Amino acid sequence: MFTQAGHLGQQSQPSSLEKTISPQLLGEVRDFWFSHLESEDAAILPGFNEMKRWFMGGEELDDLCSERFKPALEAIKSSNATPEAIISDASPSDPGDWLALILLLDQFPRNCYRGSSASLVFLIFDPLAQAVARKAIDLGIPFSRDIRYHLSRRMWFYLPLMHSEDIALHDQAVAEYERMGRDFKTLMTSSPVNNAAEERCRQVLATDKEATEKVLASNLDFENKHRDIIARFGRYPHRNGPLGRKMTADEQKYLDDGGETFSANASKS
Repeated sequence: MFTQAGHLGQQSQPSSLEKTISPQLLGEVRDFWFSHLESEDAAILPGFNEMKRWFMGGEELDDLCSERFKPALEAIKSSNATPEAIISDASPSDPGDWLALILLLDQFPRNCYRGSSASLVFLIFDPLAQAVARKAIDLGIPFSRDIRYHLSRRMWFYLPLMHSEDIALHDQAVAEYERMGRDFKTLMTSSPVNNAAEERCRQVLATDKEATEKVLASNLDFENKHRDIIARFGRYPHRNGPLGRKMTADEQKYLDDGGETFSANASKS
């Protein structure tokens, strides 16, 4: 699935967190998250049913995530580890490891901590996920062969930025989604390429160009909706409850008038 990249090195004596965020765990994260994709073509261009499991998985997905991965999240939470320590202990050795680490920190907490515990997502895991995602972007991981033209993989690198309440990270997210759109559109309109893996991506995407462009536009539109809220309020009003923040009159009116919450459960965005 993923090609090997340079290893970041490991400590001579594994720390407790290094034992938790092991290569085995990262492999299990990937296998679990993408288990419903029945083909490489679905990984390149996931359809509605494939996307539905991730974003509308409901209690079933929550329960599965909690059963299999909440112990690891609890260990991370208890460690008070910095993003640098997380990366060092996880020691991601290929693009798939980076992807799994971001999923573990950004997506799984949203399935494991809901309701009154949703504050853990926003206060603990989101800052870690954002820092790891930005490091991966700086290293060019989203442009690696097994990520770049696979929508089901590349999009996860930018969601931590979308979840931020920092407008600068939203500006970066907009830029990354726009760049992803340009990448895919350039590939779809290009002549056949010599690289077999890249050519397969081109064929799959170009065969259903309308669906590809729809997914790309949806990603960017969703980010812009998030950014608009941060530009207006400096934070997400729907998170005020879980975070114990006092609601301003403007925020309350916004929510009362049907303002975006992105989910019935405030821990999802």
